[in-house]
Amino acid sequence: MKKIRITFQILLVVVLIGGFSQSCTKLDETVYSDLNGDKLFSDPDNLIYGLGVAYTNLYQLLGHKYGAVGMDAGTDLCVVPQRGGDWYDGGEWIRYHRHTWTPQEAYISRWWNVLYYGINTCNRLIFTFETLEGVDPKPAIAELRGLRALYYWWLVDIYGNVPIVDKFDVPDDYKPVTNSRKEVYDFIESELKEVMPELSKNTGLEYFGRVNYYVAQTILAELYINAEVYTGTPQWEKAEAAVDTVMAGGYSLAGDFFSNFEEDATASPEYIFGLHFDRVDAPAFEIHLFTLHYNLADKYKFEDNCWNGISAQETVFHLFDADTNDVRRNELLFGFQYFDDGTVVQDPSYEKFNPQDPTYRDPDGAPLNLTPHINMLEPKCLRQAGARVAKYPFIVGSDRYTSNDMPIFRLGEIYLMKAELRLRAGDEAGALEYVNRLRSRAGATPLTELTMESLSDEYARELFAEGKRRTQLIRFGHYNDARWEKPDVSPDYTTIWPIPQAQIDVNPNLVQNPGY
Repeated sequence: MKKIRITFQILLVVVLIGGFSQSCTKLDETVYSDLNGDKLFSDPDNLIYGLGVAYTNLYQLLGHKYGAVGMDAGTDLCVVPQRGGDWYDGGEWIRYHRHTWTPQEAYISRWWNVLYYGINTCNRLIFTFETLEGVDPKPAIAELRGLRALYYWWLVDIYGNVPIVDKFDVPDDYKPVTNSRKEVYDFIESELKEVMPELSKNTGLEYFGRVNYYVAQTILAELYINAEVYTGTPQWEKAEAAVDTVMAGGYSLAGDFFSNFEEDATASPEYIFGLHFDRVDAPAFEIHLFTLHYNLADKYKFEDNCWNGISAQETVFHLFDADTNDVRRNELLFGFQYFDDGTVVQDPSYEKFNPQDPTYRDPDGAPLNLTPHINMLEPKCLRQAGARVAKYPFIVGSDRYTSNDMPIFRLGEIYLMKAELRLRAGDEAGALEYVNRLRSRAGATPLTELTMESLSDEYARELFAEGKRRTQLIRFGHYNDARWEKPDVSPDYTTIWPIPQAQIDVNPNLVQNPGY
């Protein structure tokens, strides 16, 4: 059972849902029987309580099967193959893998809806705080604007051209117009620069899941390092200045790579911004069920069944061929699977020999052997095919949701960005310094030379299943490449998703992205 900490997110969920414990024994506290803004926020220390609902939206965004890990399924890292009658889902995962999606896809609508829900929530809270009397709301408003900028960074990265909505008091029939990608980029940059002086430079547990000065600088770094994609004009020097500011913020690499993804990662010195999932108090993360083979639920004593879905592509497994001592290889679960007593996990429903389809059979029989090789994308991927996502250590006894923590921004990514920026500036030695810090932490042999291709491989090893690969591949010019079970180079327009058709149907002011 996870040791529950009264962290920012968990506390705010309780307050905003309205649950006050009947067993509270602190007799000198102020009791708010009517939680309206005038009473609750008359004490400036209570402004923190109003922020929570804007942050808890992140759990639904990133913990879902379409979330951070699912985002890697449209790249060269992960895949959700069709296993007979399972995981066809109307063909959405096949289209996702092959970049042939449509404006009707569920994941395209979900990202849009959850992101704009977060933005609308920030707008509502900013409007509320601006009307308060007797308190200084500027730090809280700055934090909300920083969080809103993060939501907009995802929008400009994924959809490109989207509406900028920064007001809550709009008419009921308000239908925003589409802003250009450059306009959204400028808005994010302006917002972050304006709020930076009001943001706290405190770090540690208090700011594990809150926007502080260094989170804002990290968003700026992400914005600038992708500026050429977003606007056509590179901003490498601005990106490096933001990266350097973050690196000066007192963060350090965790000694244990996997401590960043365990049940309680709040002590990690590497986290710049993250989510503290909890199966009871903050339930949303379902990667263990999404990835593990059906018959592994018993091994880990899960209360829910596993779904046998997302797997690592074979190319990821081979990234570690030259250095099997790299601990990041353990991000993948592969090979024969055993119970604690040493007996092999069995799959009684394995694919038996069928003379009508002699190639569609499990060569290992009932013993469960997760093979890095995946025989096909669709329609008859073997039940055991594919190494599974083990980056977030499996917690025995989990139910549908797991309590692993998830980084949104961590120093490991900042080091890779620094290496990339040094390499782009012609400083290979400087770039190698930061890559080899990560490799040394992982127990891998230091590199003696670095190219953009080998740096891309290092991004894959370090940030596998963190939802960062799509953006990085687009920046490196390789997102649309042909690859396993994707024989064609995708059209350029697929580097951004379509605007969801359901949104255009209700708002004719929206303009569909080119190509769709």
